[in-house]
Amino acid sequence: LQQAVTDPIFPRIMGAKTAKEAWNTLQEEFQGSAKVRAVKLQSLRKDFELLKMKESETVKDYYSKVKEIVNQMRAFGEDILDKKIVEKILITMPQKFDPIVTTIEETKDLSTLSETEL
Repeated sequence: LQQAVTDPIFPRIMGAKTAKEAWNTLQEEFQGSAKVRAVKLQSLRKDFELLKMKESETVKDYYSKVKEIVNQMRAFGEDILDKKIVEKILITMPQKFDPIVTTIEETKDLSTLSETEL
């Protein structure tokens, strides 16, 4: 583990007796305490829930935004299923996409549709 960190980071873990101790030190420093992680995760959940695609936004850009928040949530230990991501994207698309959304909803099994298939 010590060989994997950069020189400026190494002094933070050089006193660790075990790899677990070094890992815990790095985790605490870069992710914060359990309380800080919980607050960050709650903030990300809020961002996810409030996210809507703008009229001027491309589907690709919107998907990237959703994916970025989802990846951050997963990094903090949140287990977010593809089904929830697919539903979020379909529900929050502007009205101009209604025909496409309706077609997807009627022709695909949303419970098994992955975000990549969407």
